[in-house]
Amino acid sequence: MNSLTFRLLEVFQEVVDSGSVTAASASLSLSQPTVSLQLKKLTSVVGLPLLEQLNGKTRMTEAGQIVYRCAQEMMASQTRMLSQIKSLQGMESGSLRIAAVTTAKYVIPPLLGAFCKQHPNIDVNFHVGNREQILERLKNNRDDLYIFSHPPQEEATQAEPFMGNDLVVIAPSDYTGPDHCTLHDLADQKFLLREAGSGTRKSVDEFCREHHFNFIDPMIVESNEAIRLSVASGLGLAILSEHTLAQTAPNSVKKLHVEGFPLSNQWHVVTRKNRPLSLAAQSFKTSVLQEK
Repeated sequence: MNSLTFRLLEVFQEVVDSGSVTAASASLSLSQPTVSLQLKKLTSVVGLPLLEQLNGKTRMTEAGQIVYRCAQEMMASQTRMLSQIKSLQGMESGSLRIAAVTTAKYVIPPLLGAFCKQHPNIDVNFHVGNREQILERLKNNRDDLYIFSHPPQEEATQAEPFMGNDLVVIAPSDYTGPDHCTLHDLADQKFLLREAGSGTRKSVDEFCREHHFNFIDPMIVESNEAIRLSVASGLGLAILSEHTLAQTAPNSVKKLHVEGFPLSNQWHVVTRKNRPLSLAAQSFKTSVLQEK
């Protein structure tokens, strides 16, 4: 392993993160043959295959996962070192990687915007995905901070609440059905729901179990925007985070007064206990927690 270098690990991590040699070469400003040669050299140094093809997709082998974690630790250490050195020099900089579930994209940008104005030299990477995708990023230790409404219950993570996330029942603006009612009074209404596994759906399903309620032939839509627009178009009712209504055109939908709603939840900032935070990540986390 004497010929294992920081550069080899950096190239391997970028190939995995970007998904291809082509994308990694563009990101690192290297030629594709150079990136391929670096991968070949790293594989030779390790002595085991690092990547394999499965159903037309490239994925890491078990050895590749070990090397990838090592690369992450090396990169994180370099980032912390540079951040701390520049902080001592009076030059605030560094990097910040955030991954958030889709509904949180209405919450994080305003906080991030204010933070970036105060810290303009920090390099920010903000990734948005569904719950399953963000859980996968958390598993692979891809980011500094993760935003969930329903944080995973794992010993290796720490979750801290910072802002309310209330769910409300919405209807088209011309809706004339039951209002000031219970959810059972809406049993014959068409509902548009998020996909199973999403944080919003988890809260809705828990409420329905507690109140012995079942939706009749709901429409499943994997996008808050699509649900909101569909409700405005008269396709049915929905239960969404109140944050998703912030950009709704005036009078396009109306909130119904349903017993037990709004459902009160909270946003959580989640970190991995085995990943020390950079100064930039710690600073943003602190600013987020001040929203309590």
